[in-house]
Amino acid sequence: MSPSQTETTPSTSSKPLRRAVDAVRSKASSDAGADTDAVTLMERAGLAPDPWQQALLTSQWERALLNCARQSGKTTCSAALALETALEATDNLVLILAPARRQSKEFLRSVRSLYRDAAPDVGLDKQSELRLRLENESRIIALPGKEGTVRGYTADLVIADEAARVPDSAYVATRPMLAVSGGRFVGLSTPAGQRGWFYTAWSDPSQEWERVKVTGHDCPRMSDDWLETERQEMGDWQFRNEYLCEFQDTENQLFATEDIEAAMSADVGPLFDGNVEKHLNDTDPLFSEADG
Repeated sequence: MSPSQTETTPSTSSKPLRRAVDAVRSKASSDAGADTDAVTLMERAGLAPDPWQQALLTSQWERALLNCARQSGKTTCSAALALETALEATDNLVLILAPARRQSKEFLRSVRSLYRDAAPDVGLDKQSELRLRLENESRIIALPGKEGTVRGYTADLVIADEAARVPDSAYVATRPMLAVSGGRFVGLSTPAGQRGWFYTAWSDPSQEWERVKVTGHDCPRMSDDWLETERQEMGDWQFRNEYLCEFQDTENQLFATEDIEAAMSADVGPLFDGNVEKHLNDTDPLFSEADG
């Protein structure tokens, strides 16, 4: 039986009433000084948010794309969002997707570490390698990013780690689970070529996303000398991908994407006229008997 079959979520019809009760509880907790916002959680864990992290964590958005260099803090920032969502209301559900089980498990470890260091007032009820359940009945579940594993949930927050490598089918399967809950979606990744939903969402201005780009040069923990060493050792193509967050053609691509797009034109006539049948029914042999 798949996880989506064993896990259940409350009826969506109870959401409005539950959120009203949660608002009262949240106010009472706030009055008692029990802040659970993402920035405060990071600070209580001894982490000073970078300016871009603080801006993202305190902004109002529904969908966000984090096109960020390796080790720039995108996982920590997203883990704070996950923990905030689980703490802010009763019975919230956070789903973590990644291309492989190992990656989603590692992301959940980051959430667990933040929970331990921030020491929020809400206790931990149950935990396993792929699940956390708090005493307020909120859950954080880590799943491999495959279409069959993500169906059947109603989520308050979906986080796609290594989003550029999460299949399009898995991303599409997450969209309905946020429709009724009004939940949020976060995709974080370095680029993986000019293909897939992450690239399309980043490059298509008609799609409404909160887009955040953080290169290695924008990260205060990476020096220019260290980045130059990385560039020399890993090569320019890999460096531009991992640290400059550029969507590039793959190394084994025969024709450049920009060359293919430049070769397309609506002004060029078709190779064949409207009578296609005469071209498809050509019965003349390719070679004559004399050629044989």
